[in-house]
Formats: sequence, C-alpha cells, structure tokens
Amino acid sequence: MSTTSSEPSSVHEPGRRPRRRWLTALLALAALAIAGMWVYAFVFAPRDGVNPVRDKAWTDAVGARCSSASESLKPLVFRTKITESNKETDLPEFVTRLDKAYAIIDSMLDDIEGYPRSSEKAQVLVPQWIADYRIWEKDLGDWIEQLRAGQIVKFGVAVTDTGIPVNERINTFATENRVTSCSTDLLTS
Repeated sequence: MSTTSSEPSSVHEPGRRPRRRWLTALLALAALAIAGMWVYAFVFAPRDGVNPVRDKAWTDAVGARCSSASESLKPLVFRTKITESNKETDLPEFVTRLDKAYAIIDSMLDDIEGYPRSSEKAQVLVPQWIADYRIWEKDLGDWIEQLRAGQIVKFGVAVTDTGIPVNERINTFATENRVTSCSTDLLTS
C-alpha cells in the first residue's frame, strides 16, 4: 500500500531547487520600497520647486509690470532675418528697435527692483533673480553694440558658475513664481 502524504518532504526532489525565503523577502521589500517612493512622488512631494517666494503682493505687481513691458515690446518685433545682403538697409532699423526694447527692459527691471518684498524667501531670491536679469540685460546690450558695428552675430547669454545659461535660471524663477510674463523668451520673441 502506498501512502501519499500531502506534507512537503524535507528533502528536496531531484531537479527542483529549494526555496529561498530570504530572496523572496528581499524582492518583496524592494518592491514595497519602490512603490513607497512613487506614492511619495505623486502624493506628498512638494510641487512648486525651490524658487517660489510666496509673496502674493510682489508676484501680482511683478506680473503686471512684466505684462506691460511685454505688450510694449510686441510692436518692436522685427520679422526680417538680417543677412549680409540686406544688412545695409535692415540692420539700422533692427538696432533702433533693439535700443527701444533695451530701454523698456531696463525700466521694467528698475521698477521690479523697487517693489517691496515681504517674505524672507523673497528678500533672498529676488535680488539674485534681478542680478541674473541684469547679466542677461548686459548680454543684450553687448549684442546690440556688435550689431551696431555691422557684425551679424547670434545673441548669446552668459553661463552661470553652475553651467546653466542665465536666461534659463531667469525663466525657471519666473515660471515657479507664476510670473511667466517676465520670461526672457517672451520679452525677446
């Protein structure tokens, strides 16, 4: 009479590997850790970046001032590409428009610099943002002078000590503070 036992044999059968409970536990723990990371990322993690100044009055005033500057810049957009063949006729007009745009941007930055800032973060971050903007403005002025001298060159911006173009830092700050009208892309489009 053969007896069939439903209990597992303590000796493993040939051709079958023994179970490794520690490996199963390790894989389950790794899966839980990954799931926990995604829950944190989608549910609990902060969404507003590192630059928000959390100063509604400042943000509202700056947004309005940049929108006004952006509107003033729209008629100055120059749609003709400057080349060697048309630079004698079109470059002077382009430089004149850039001079006007530079004055608008300079005035905008002067106004923004004077706006009161009430949060501690605004006290620290806004001067850094304005300093970056002044570097970008200087780059714009240098480019205008090159064009005025008859050199057809592309507009280039300074790179920060961290290797990030200054306009990218300006635009990140503007986006994270919901003042996208202050983006250098919008001001120079």
